[in-house]
Amino acid sequence: MSKNILLIGLNSELAQETVKILKTKDFNIWATSRQTGIMDEKIRELRLDVCHIEDFIHLKEKIKGISFDTIINFTGIAVAGAVEELNEIDIKKQLDVNLFGLLNIIKYLCPNLEPEGKLINISSMASYGIFPFLSPYCISKSAADILLNSYSIESNKKIVSIRPGAVATKFWDTSIELNKNTLENQNTKFEKEKNFLIQNAQKNSIHAKNSINVAKKIAKIIELKNPKPVYNIGLDAKISKFTRFIPQNIVNSIIKLGLKLRINKTNAKK
Repeated sequence: MSKNILLIGLNSELAQETVKILKTKDFNIWATSRQTGIMDEKIRELRLDVCHIEDFIHLKEKIKGISFDTIINFTGIAVAGAVEELNEIDIKKQLDVNLFGLLNIIKYLCPNLEPEGKLINISSMASYGIFPFLSPYCISKSAADILLNSYSIESNKKIVSIRPGAVATKFWDTSIELNKNTLENQNTKFEKEKNFLIQNAQKNSIHAKNSINVAKKIAKIIELKNPKPVYNIGLDAKISKFTRFIPQNIVNSIIKLGLKLRINKTNAKK
């Protein structure tokens, strides 16, 4: 019997690569996006903006009576900037998508999970909280993982947090545009750091881990009956995980040194 799968955030390049793989297998695929219109007969497309409660209410009605083996959330944005330049609007923008979006998926859509079904969230190595100038993103991913784990304990549902390292997708280009005002701020205090952030994002969009390889691993996890609660994908993600076992002052010293070297190298090329 074919399993039903609901993907949240088909706009994501990683989601699209994952769908290509799932379409070759015996799945019934539902997928949401903010703007529908992909016209794919193998996908039942639904509209959802995870920042709008009304969309969740409408979607809940549309999937009434449908049980899903897997619900997987691909939505996410990355707000960047030095802590002293951030404001409440920046933080709220970040949390609305990455944290409260997941919360509403749990509240409105997870009642449709089968008893042995699973909720998968595409997290990030940023959840380990070690990346300066990306604190809003780190906060949102870490908080989402805590939320996800608590939901598992309270509901006895299977959950999976997939934490990739840098993946070569348009996510990085989108992040540059999202943070354009912050990155172009005339405050010269962090000028070199901002130049580094832009160039590093541009580099990741091309040279980071291949999105197809990451999608293949995600598709395999979807097929597992009893997956692990956490998967770190990529060497950079695995290294980030192990910083939890090192004293914070040592981790900070290593990060500051590494960041200084990379910033100097980036700005020397200008």
